[in-house]
Amino acid sequence: MVQRLPFLFILLISTAIAAQTDSLPAIGQRIADARLQLLVSLQANDLSESALWRDSLLRFGDTDHAGLVWDEQWLLYFWEETYGNLFDEVVRFDETERQRLADKVQPPKDHLFEWLDSAVYDRRFELYENIGRGFLTEEEKQFALIELDYLLRLNQQEQASGEWKNRLEAFLKRYPESRFQNYIRSNLYNESVTGKSYQSDPNRGFTIDLLFASGRWRNNLETTMGSPYGFDLGISYWQRRWSLGLRCTFGWEKLSRPVFQDGFEWPKDDPTVLIIPSLEIGYDILNNQKIRLFPAIGAGISILKPPGTTEETDNPPPDYYSNFFYAKGCWGGSLNADIKLKNFDVYDTKNAPDNSNLCIRLRVGYNRLFWGKENLALQGDMFFFAVGVNIFGHVLR
Repeated sequence: MVQRLPFLFILLISTAIAAQTDSLPAIGQRIADARLQLLVSLQANDLSESALWRDSLLRFGDTDHAGLVWDEQWLLYFWEETYGNLFDEVVRFDETERQRLADKVQPPKDHLFEWLDSAVYDRRFELYENIGRGFLTEEEKQFALIELDYLLRLNQQEQASGEWKNRLEAFLKRYPESRFQNYIRSNLYNESVTGKSYQSDPNRGFTIDLLFASGRWRNNLETTMGSPYGFDLGISYWQRRWSLGLRCTFGWEKLSRPVFQDGFEWPKDDPTVLIIPSLEIGYDILNNQKIRLFPAIGAGISILKPPGTTEETDNPPPDYYSNFFYAKGCWGGSLNADIKLKNFDVYDTKNAPDNSNLCIRLRVGYNRLFWGKENLALQGDMFFFAVGVNIFGHVLR
């Protein structure tokens, strides 16, 4: 019996390989037969029967074989008016998914696509009316009309005149948070856009701003120092309304009265340097083609010092000036408004959607300071106002 085991093992492996080899053409044949039955059911207008064969083809499709091509499947959804299935698949349909489907063994040549294309085209006015009266949101209705024209290639004449691009951009402007926006930007613009090496991701971007800032002190600081003036520089990463950024405020002012520390004097009218690096997080409460409005909170370090206490200069200050170096943690909040002046394309592609903008940024806020823990004359907080230029650009993929 032991001597027969190797023989039985080899026999089992050979049988499995043979069975697998025989199954390969069987899968293709089963798909071909099911597609024929689906076509017969469609021609007979038997929706229940066609739905069964459609589901069978989706089950027959595996990691290597496709039972239906994606545009056949979506035309079939329009024929059946099952828009929920269409919307679910569109949301997941990106370049990776499109390539994955293209890498499969495609269905055998038959007349299924031609029949669906012709039948849906002939019914297009009926479908337009049914979509308008259907139990769909206004956003879903508008997208369904756009997608139907795209599948039937009715957009080609509109592309030549530019009307197709205007139609897509009108939809994206009306529904800036639409779940269909990624699909529209990646697939529905003409080939000169979707075939680019670089495309913008509408959900991610970077901003950089340079602002002129002015502040107003509260409590003891109001009588100790004059109002600060300077610059506010920031860079941030933006994703789906949220922004995370680094900011640094630079300010200069003069002492309105002397400050005493450890028996030394920082005399009146001496200049001061203010530096506040911080980490900030914000959330868009409004963002459209004209304006972006977002509150933000942040925390960092507030530094107040005489100029030259850490730099090498020709006329160095007295050694005791190092006693007047104050560095404490701080936190604050702000309300920011971007007034968009110009939308533009990074690669200046004729039919690309607007992917960047130049704007005026207005920023008002409050900083909670803690220098008073080291010197009572420096106890207080600061309100500030800043205005300047901000540039926003979508991430390229």
